[in-house]
Amino acid sequence: MAARYYSPDDPESYVTPSRLKRLGRKKQVEHMVHWFHGMFEDPQNEMPYADKEDPGDSPYRYPWGGPYDANEQLQDEFSDVVPFDVIQEAVQEVQSDGTLEWAPGPRHPDQIAANEDAMAERYEAPPPPTLEDIQARLESGVRPSFGDDFERQERAALRHELAELRGLLAAELSQHGGMGHNHPPDHLSLTPELNSEATDAIDKMDAELAKDAPDIAVVAESAGTLKKVLGWIAGKLDKSVDGFMTTIGTAAAGAVVAELAGFPVAERLGSVYHATLTWLDSVTLPF
Repeated sequence: MAARYYSPDDPESYVTPSRLKRLGRKKQVEHMVHWFHGMFEDPQNEMPYADKEDPGDSPYRYPWGGPYDANEQLQDEFSDVVPFDVIQEAVQEVQSDGTLEWAPGPRHPDQIAANEDAMAERYEAPPPPTLEDIQARLESGVRPSFGDDFERQERAALRHELAELRGLLAAELSQHGGMGHNHPPDHLSLTPELNSEATDAIDKMDAELAKDAPDIAVVAESAGTLKKVLGWIAGKLDKSVDGFMTTIGTAAAGAVVAELAGFPVAERLGSVYHATLTWLDSVTLPF
């Protein structure tokens, strides 16, 4: 989209570069000066003072970019549209109050980016709870709550994932004839023992989730079994268990999932584990 340069007299009125090129000299200067003051401001408005011990060349610090030079910025923006001597007239008007260094204003990309970063940092979501966090809540006497619409939806989604994982585990065991441990060391099929442990865990979990008031301790214990199996997979990949558990089964999996090509059980295990933690978190919130 072509740049828009708004009129100092009407905030709804603007001209494009091609239209600006055809305006008279006075109007060109007015639009350029208005554009500059929309993008830049006097540093004394918001910039912090420089350290007294190391003031440098400026009395201000510019944490969001700058200082900016009016001549450079106006030339960069308008040199292809407005004659040089007209730009110089705009520079003189901008600097007429003696200000030669400029800070980014509210509409400047540097200021916008800084504000967005600050907002993201302020409202950054807290890290998801760990299984240990959930177990600590239970040990402290937190009583779970069930039955609201959101909880029922989460539970239904989790049971659906459990059913898919059960099918993958059964297919893997059948495909490898119960001899997964005879494959080369870099093959990621679960051993029959681990396959059986994971299957038993999801069966216990699903049985509890079918109840009106599931036994949270049983669900948490089953999640612990899945975590153990995922830890075994992390070891096969030479990954740290903590890093692997943080990424597998989430949108951040990326390269980890690429290493698991041909081993859908692992990715589904991770997804079920994280979905279980999410459900456990929602029903054991301590308030």
